Amino acid sequence: MLFGLAVLGLAEAGVRSFDLTDSVAAPSAAAHALVADLADGALSGEIATTLATYGQGLALAVAFGVPLGVVLGSHRLVEDGASVVVEFLRPVPAVALLPVAIFWFGTGVPTVRFLVAYAAVWPILVHTVYGVRGVDRMLYDVAATSGVQGAARIVRVSLPAALPSIVTGIRISASLGLVVCVTAEYFVASQGVGEYLYEHGIAHRLPELYAAAALTGLLGLAIDWVLRLGARRAVFWVGEERLQGR
Repeated sequence: MLFGLAVLGLAEAGVRSFDLTDSVAAPSAAAHALVADLADGALSGEIATTLATYGQGLALAVAFGVPLGVVLGSHRLVEDGASVVVEFLRPVPAVALLPVAIFWFGTGVPTVRFLVAYAAVWPILVHTVYGVRGVDRMLYDVAATSGVQGAARIVRVSLPAALPSIVTGIRISASLGLVVCVTAEYFVASQGVGEYLYEHGIAHRLPELYAAAALTGLLGLAIDWVLRLGARRAVFWVGEERLQGR
């Protein structure tokens, strides 16, 4: 906290001392613009649009990535067969698919939602696969002796045991998805924080531009805090270090 305040103070002094206000917004000017736009409601609609689109995309990624990850993690032959497709698609940046998404969905929210889901699904999928594959075989043996087989074994053994890994994947995807959401909005959306960035960047309103960038970081912090709180409640038996993949 103190380090951050010191960096902001140095940045403020540097911008003012070297008269860089034509190319760089001072932190105080950006903070004033952020507070003013939040107070008069200029940003409230943009934030709501971004969070709604982002949330829908992340939910799609979870709904697709977790079940598929469970299937791949539970059946090694299926995973081996699908690995070529997964490893081919996973490195492709979501933003690189922007022209394809526009062709499929047009400009606006559907394209942004698709790109968020595409970017977010891979960490969730991979962490689910490794979580399920890493379940202690003894748990399956105990379940078998209790008559737990088939789909019940997945629900009662695989998912609970893999949940810490799945939660870690969701947290990684949440950060990645927000970046993609704002970036995609910058290019194709008529609303949202990304569109707000584009509008003020074109108009060379630097305080508002820097304020929107700072807002993206604040949203990321808030989302991660909520997810960490939810993770601690959902997998209370796991330490914080394991949830962070340490």
